[in-house]
Amino acid sequence: MSDFVSGTLGFWPDDGGDITTHSARDYDMRQPSGDYGLGVNLVNTHIADARNTDDLDLETAGFQLFKQPTSVTDFYDCEEVMSVYYEECKAFARELTGADIAFTFDHLIREPGRQISGGGTDGKNRVTGAEAGGGYIGTVHMDYTENTTWHDYLTLQAQQQPANPSRVIALNFWRPLSVVVENNPLAVCDARTVEPQDLFETVVYGYGADNYSWHGIGIETYNVKYTANQCWYYYSRMTNQEVLIIKSYDSDGVIGRTCPHASFQLPNPKGEPRRSIELRVLCFVT
Repeated sequence: MSDFVSGTLGFWPDDGGDITTHSARDYDMRQPSGDYGLGVNLVNTHIADARNTDDLDLETAGFQLFKQPTSVTDFYDCEEVMSVYYEECKAFARELTGADIAFTFDHLIREPGRQISGGGTDGKNRVTGAEAGGGYIGTVHMDYTENTTWHDYLTLQAQQQPANPSRVIALNFWRPLSVVVENNPLAVCDARTVEPQDLFETVVYGYGADNYSWHGIGIETYNVKYTANQCWYYYSRMTNQEVLIIKSYDSDGVIGRTCPHASFQLPNPKGEPRRSIELRVLCFVT
């Protein structure tokens, strides 16, 4: 297999401004008729196979692949995912970060053209389409920003942030549900190759179904511009026995420590459409 592929990723326009020149914009997906965007810069990007690279891990590049079997028998059973998979991911997140406390309340299952928002504010599965972010996201983004706070998110779940944590980290657990991912894998960018001038902050409202915890309170994200300095990777033929963990937030600094990412189509795709589950674990080191 080749050490790299070429894939098209959608980036923030070069002339769209950045966090050093502009304040954040709002993007409300509850009002899909609005005109919020400046278009997308489609770039044919060199994406290396990370299986052939040894110096990538959560603390350096902001992502890492793990062989991590699960006890879940049916990922479409919301109760089982919440009782089994949430606990598995929280335990592994505590092990990876040294956190004393870990929270997770939501998961998303992605399929072509739709997604299932599970857990959240009502503990149920709810299906939404592309109008609410369903399907594969080919636009490069970062899940949180330097301005993200956790009070409103935790309050929705009747939880409280621990006092004076020494570090706060959010990890995104991305796992295929397909036996093997043969199309639309996830591209991830080495966090060390991202600069402030590559980023534009967008606060997204209305993402996912209305039970998704961030749906109403808004979530700060970074759009990402393309630069030739960025180093992009993917993991070839990921299986459902593997999990790709992306660092999404770090109180020691988001920029340079957390990971831009997007889905892309492989050349000459084959096999079944990719299905995957993702959830984010919020970790507090006290």
